[in-house]
Amino acid sequence: MPFYIQNTETQLVLDVKGGEEGAEAQVIMFAYHGGANQLWEYKNGMIYSKLNGLVLDVNQETGNVSTFEPHGGPNQLWHFEEDGTIRSETDQVLDISEGSTEPGAPVIVFPKHGGPNQIFRTVTVDE
Repeated sequence: MPFYIQNTETQLVLDVKGGEEGAEAQVIMFAYHGGANQLWEYKNGMIYSKLNGLVLDVNQETGNVSTFEPHGGPNQLWHFEEDGTIRSETDQVLDISEGSTEPGAPVIVFPKHGGPNQIFRTVTVDE
């Protein structure tokens, strides 16, 4: 079942910016509208976009999160932790850049500190 990933403080969700279908599309936080660019599926440790079948991917040089062709490397493998963090195999967690609470804020990975900009929940939706 598809789900969206929502920050528990801002209620904003992970969103493939502008519905961009190509690889390396930026992932941002945005108000929920239920479009395919906000829906995800978890398979084999990877988080797949319902928009384009690409997966959440960490650029290991910049820390930016985007979508990319699945290859199963550690920068594409994720763990949903009990504390609400989503940890990459690179041992950093999903993070809203600079703690922003504004729509359009970039999603990055950052060392875990447990701040509200790193706490998420998944909400399942009917197809």
